[in-house]
Amino acid sequence: MREAKDLLPPGFACPKCGGTELDKETDILDVWFDSGSSHAATLGHREDLPWPADVYLEGSDQHRGWFHSSLLIGVATRGRAPYRQVITHGFTVDGDGKKISKSLGNDVDTQKLIHTYGAEVLRMWTIMVDYREDMRISDDMIKRVAEAYRKVRNTIRYLLSNLGDFDPAKDAMAEEALDELDRYALARHRQVVARVLEAYDAYEFHLVYHQLVQYAAADLSSFYLDVLKDRLYCDAANGPRRRSAQTVLHRIARDLCLLLAPVLPFTTDEAWPAVPGLPEPSVHVALFPAREAPDDALLSRWAGLLEVRAEVMKALEEARAAKQVAASLEATVVLRGPEKALAPLRAHEAKSRVFPGNLANLLIVSAVRLEEGEAPLAVSVEHAPGRKCERCWTWSPAVGTLPDHPGVCERCATVLARP
Repeated sequence: MREAKDLLPPGFACPKCGGTELDKETDILDVWFDSGSSHAATLGHREDLPWPADVYLEGSDQHRGWFHSSLLIGVATRGRAPYRQVITHGFTVDGDGKKISKSLGNDVDTQKLIHTYGAEVLRMWTIMVDYREDMRISDDMIKRVAEAYRKVRNTIRYLLSNLGDFDPAKDAMAEEALDELDRYALARHRQVVARVLEAYDAYEFHLVYHQLVQYAAADLSSFYLDVLKDRLYCDAANGPRRRSAQTVLHRIARDLCLLLAPVLPFTTDEAWPAVPGLPEPSVHVALFPAREAPDDALLSRWAGLLEVRAEVMKALEEARAAKQVAASLEATVVLRGPEKALAPLRAHEAKSRVFPGNLANLLIVSAVRLEEGEAPLAVSVEHAPGRKCERCWTWSPAVGTLPDHPGVCERCATVLARP
């Protein structure tokens, strides 16, 4: 322990009284010096805690506080800042943007929220808000986050429910052998994965939330998984179209667990063992999925198909409202337009490798008819001919005519005839 005379210049005297017998002060020199020098005590003494720190994280008020004092002391003693980057966050405010205060009665009981919605929902709120600004919280906001959480959780449950008989080691298909729809879904999935990983790299966690919630709700639940139901439920259990779909569903289920693990640790830990064929015992010891370039040409081609599908969905809704059909599977859709507009639709229909009806499957109707006509492409809806298949619920003239299975359509009869 050094004495005061050891720390002062030789011959130093008090400028006021001239005294030379000085005592060291034992109180804190300065609160910002203490906090600003904390890196010297905590970093650089262990292999897993090197100096400088990767990140300093604190509130926006610390630009004149801890961030600043640490910068000054780091530069003065070692010639550089004690951190590689600084991340600042705002403060939590109520739904109206007011400072939360018990005296105002606008404080939020997080324990009550956890009891009502679960801790995972509260964790999901933390990435829903943009932490770089003041973060609003209210019961209504938490209710919306709870709905988003249920959407994501139910999507993962649906994926897992269709993988019970799937062994990726022997059932997975090569990418070039996948059905056209599944190749598009895989390309779109790679696009989402890349965007989520970029958001994580940039600490833009609100983009992680919006990308994954939108992906689960729009790309998966409202489109891909809806279209897949027919082949997942009605094709042969080991049929190529069903295995093609399961190959992509397995990939999506795995990657969703990996991407959500930092945010929903319990949900993903619960789901991980139900994803077949994974080597890691826990999602929390597995790495993020690798970035893979999507097939841009495939995505561009499908953009046109999805535009047509959106127009058909509107026409079907109008037909239901007019009592023309009760459900989309009762319909035959007629697409009439110039050959240039019909060509991509014909090409998509020709890609069916096992059963005909790629377009009908994509539009979730019983039949599609393409007719040449004038621009623009026009959509009309007719009631499908024949009778309703007892197995897949599509309408077909073949129902009632097949001797071995008179109650089903030709596709289902073929499936039922398989050993």
